[in-house]
Amino acid sequence: MTKILGITHGAHSSGIAYLVNGKAEIILDEERLIRIKNCRDFDESFDRYPYECMRQLVKRYNVNLSEIDAFVSCFDYETIRVIVSWHGYEVPREKFFLVDHHHAHAAYSLYFSGCEDDTLMFCADASGNNFSNSKAYIYENREMILVNNIEMNRKSFGHFYAALTELIGFKRIKDEGKVVGLSGHGYLWQNLYEVWKNLIVIDDTLTDLDIHHELGGGIYQDMYYKFFLLNGSRYWKNEDFIKRIAYTGQKIFEEKVTELITNLHKKYPNKNKLVLSGGIFANIKLNKRLNELDWVREVFILPPMGDEGLAMGCAISYAHSIGMRDLSVDNIYMGRSFSQDEVEDAAREILGDYVKFELSYDFIAKSLMEGVIFGLYQGRSEHGARALGNRSIICDATRKETYDILNGKLHRNDFMPFAPSVIDEDADVIFQIAKSRHTAEYMNILFDTREQFKDKFPTCLHPIDKTARIQIVKESRNKLFYDILKRYKDFSGYGILVNTSFNVHDEPIVDKPEDAFIHLRNGIVDLIITEYGIYKYTGIHKG
Repeated sequence: MTKILGITHGAHSSGIAYLVNGKAEIILDEERLIRIKNCRDFDESFDRYPYECMRQLVKRYNVNLSEIDAFVSCFDYETIRVIVSWHGYEVPREKFFLVDHHHAHAAYSLYFSGCEDDTLMFCADASGNNFSNSKAYIYENREMILVNNIEMNRKSFGHFYAALTELIGFKRIKDEGKVVGLSGHGYLWQNLYEVWKNLIVIDDTLTDLDIHHELGGGIYQDMYYKFFLLNGSRYWKNEDFIKRIAYTGQKIFEEKVTELITNLHKKYPNKNKLVLSGGIFANIKLNKRLNELDWVREVFILPPMGDEGLAMGCAISYAHSIGMRDLSVDNIYMGRSFSQDEVEDAAREILGDYVKFELSYDFIAKSLMEGVIFGLYQGRSEHGARALGNRSIICDATRKETYDILNGKLHRNDFMPFAPSVIDEDADVIFQIAKSRHTAEYMNILFDTREQFKDKFPTCLHPIDKTARIQIVKESRNKLFYDILKRYKDFSGYGILVNTSFNVHDEPIVDKPEDAFIHLRNGIVDLIITEYGIYKYTGIHKG
């Protein structure tokens, strides 16, 4: 039996992943446990370490650290030794293995995608801890072969988008998704396009030197300088121009990433399955564009594409390096679950005044049609940024007013569209899904809506282009959620609901039942569905 523990920490992601005999057993994200988004206090700007994750591993899951064969990380031995020693075990140096940052991302994406020989893997983010900002691999004869490496002294796609995010007035490593949503409301600012399109020059790599790649220099400096040469400060706070800046930056970003990946494909024309990882592929508009390339047979985006996936990526990368190939890593529900007694204790502690109903799919379906907003809290929490039916807020997608109601409850920006979850058999009926159905299970790619449905589900379609970041729900993946959608379809005609993450804006997704019941007590949701029953708060809402 081989036991491998992956550990990561940093400025915006921190967690652990436990792999036993090639099977993923546990993945924990520190932000969920300590309730600090991205594991970082931005005002203080210091790293977080997975202390609480390690404590849970030892106390809740009874893992004996001395029995672990390999402690694996992208970070140095001394840091990992200290993290583990907090929990009573001194990691011998011979049990520690250092893994390349981008290889970890790519290995995780490869095994999650299904390991096919026609695979081209591309991983890109702001930067890694390996003096690179992206790497590309091909998969042949069950081996990952490095074919492209962009060093950190070259300009970075991740830094480009981070700079765009901050220029618009949002926070980097936090609000990039807002820029993606905002870009759909804008149109091209031609003058800005002309001066920004040459910030990054592509051949088969990023050719421009980024002389000072740290924040405040390099591409940041170039972007801001060229913007202000256009007298950009005149337009900075103009709402129309903010949308145009977002649109223009997004367009250039898509063009440059597409150009680089297409050039890589020209070198390896038999590789037409595109497997993507790294933080830039949280950009769902980019993913849609890549999926629509003629030469692409399928796009797969690793569900935890950012650094939240590094702990498991490290474990898989190491397992691959020692010859393990039959790795079971395609389950996204890898966090904590809680017993009926734990859920009941949390309800009594947080709610006090409540009633509990029997789990009834008829009641849920009828309530959804009446506009009730449910929290869906069941089983093990999802790994990664997307709520996929275990820590979700769900509601009817046909009511236009629900969009504003949800935005108000969750303190969201009104230009950020919600996402739909759709039952497997209705996915192709409502949306145009020619390929990449596997990725569509994880809400990481946009699809066009079929014409007859563009005005039917206003709460979960982008108001301008009518695209949707869908989750296809299969019975084999999530039976309780599937059954809800199935029964709702019996009443409404279509198995589609709004699914947004169970949290208010700027907080992590809920993890333990106390977190969920606080949202119920505060009026964020009307009722909570669990596998043990349906909860309703009967006291005075605190929110």
